[in-house]
Amino acid sequence: MSRSTNPLPTPAIPMDSRNSKLKKIFDDVVNGDRQLSNLLVPHFIRSIHTHPDPAACLHTIVNSKDGPKAVQTAICSNLSKESLNGDVAVLLAYLRDSKLEYLGGGDTLRQLLRAVVESPNFWDSFITALDTGKLQQSAERSCSWLFFQLALFPPGFAEKYRRRMPPRSLIHSSDRETRSNAYKIHHIFLLYRDCDTVPPDWQEAPGWRHDNDSSCFRRISILPTSGEINSTELSYLRTIDEVEGLEPTSPVKTFEGHVENQFRLLREDLVHDTRDKVQVALGGKKGKHTGFSITGLLLAGVYMDTKSKWGLKLTCSTDLPCFSSRPTSDKESRRDILANDRNFLRHKSFAFLLSGTDIITFVTIIRDVDLLIQDPPVIAVQLEGEATTRDALFKLHGTRSLSLVQISTPLFAYEPILRGLQSMSMWPSPFFLDGTLLVRPHTSRAIRGDFSDIGPGSVPDLIRGLAGIRTPITLDDAQTAAFVCGLTQKVALIQGPPGICLPTIVLIFSN
Repeated sequence: MSRSTNPLPTPAIPMDSRNSKLKKIFDDVVNGDRQLSNLLVPHFIRSIHTHPDPAACLHTIVNSKDGPKAVQTAICSNLSKESLNGDVAVLLAYLRDSKLEYLGGGDTLRQLLRAVVESPNFWDSFITALDTGKLQQSAERSCSWLFFQLALFPPGFAEKYRRRMPPRSLIHSSDRETRSNAYKIHHIFLLYRDCDTVPPDWQEAPGWRHDNDSSCFRRISILPTSGEINSTELSYLRTIDEVEGLEPTSPVKTFEGHVENQFRLLREDLVHDTRDKVQVALGGKKGKHTGFSITGLLLAGVYMDTKSKWGLKLTCSTDLPCFSSRPTSDKESRRDILANDRNFLRHKSFAFLLSGTDIITFVTIIRDVDLLIQDPPVIAVQLEGEATTRDALFKLHGTRSLSLVQISTPLFAYEPILRGLQSMSMWPSPFFLDGTLLVRPHTSRAIRGDFSDIGPGSVPDLIRGLAGIRTPITLDDAQTAAFVCGLTQKVALIQGPPGICLPTIVLIFSN
């Protein structure tokens, strides 16, 4: 690069004068009237990210004679760790302005980003710094955003970037925007291979919002995750028109769509209630926190018990509040105290683990009295789901002090029904053929309700025969009547009491 003979602006000049000098540098460089030098590069980059109108700035660079080439030269002139965390991160942060995504239908931003990543050695240096942990949080955020934008490029250009999955560190970043970009990148890489074009409506589908946003509702963890609670994206919920618009000739698809929608709607109530209570507990929202917190916990190992799934053991640094008011070292006395206060650390109650101000994971409490009466006390908690457990263990590694915050979300009222919805499956095909109900309403005397040829006790055998089910079926009188009602009426509402695994179902059959 040739060195410029023009003098550089001095730090002592007034702000208005400095802005005017930066504007002149910007105009001269992008129009080819001035060559970049090592000393001029920082001022040129500053002239871009201090431009008051990002859209006008981007348009000028892309459509000028030497704009894209000047940006390439400025970027690759210094690829040190300091530059990547400084000028490069600031420049990319400036380009993240949401208005630029729609400029020229997105082509204007893509042209400049292509010029940036095609700068000699830039991409390799940026990714190496990310892999080795040399990027600061602001630079990580810019890198995740750039990676996400490259994944959306047409297949011919995006192919080499889609082949390289971003490091897992982005998923576990403490920065919300970085995590959000990482979820989107992984979603695109999994759904759209090297030669696939990402459709413009890809964000209308599930799977990219956070770590618990699965396209298959049966794989969604009942307990929320920290990423889900912190996510600002709207949850994926189908409208009633979308559910009714499912292919009418496919009973399985219609049934699956209805069950999925009921699951997502009910679980959204759970997540919304949990998010509110977490914000209240952490002081981010006004309200009364009805739970309690225990601080100074240390991870003590794995909890194993024949009555429960495995969990984690947390050792308290101080005695529990219920023992502090009545100090005693006698284990039987401590056991009596816990027996008289069963609401304290109630079994299967809902809580979350906190490290500083960061939520590690949501858990359910295992009330193991033998552990609680120890000195110091040990609290057992249970995690749910493979992905959630893996993420929690990753975050817990190296964490020295934890807090357990109990919240009053009635998980017991949601969990059985949600698990029931996840486990429901369409009845085998003997009931349906090309969308037609083989046992037509009002025509089968055997299940018309008068049981003239067959008694109520034989209805389970009838079900097994029609559906081809080998497993024995046991129905009480109410369940038998409900089943007969569902098959002999055009519309039947079958409703179960709260807490059972069968949800409310509406069966609609045509004549």
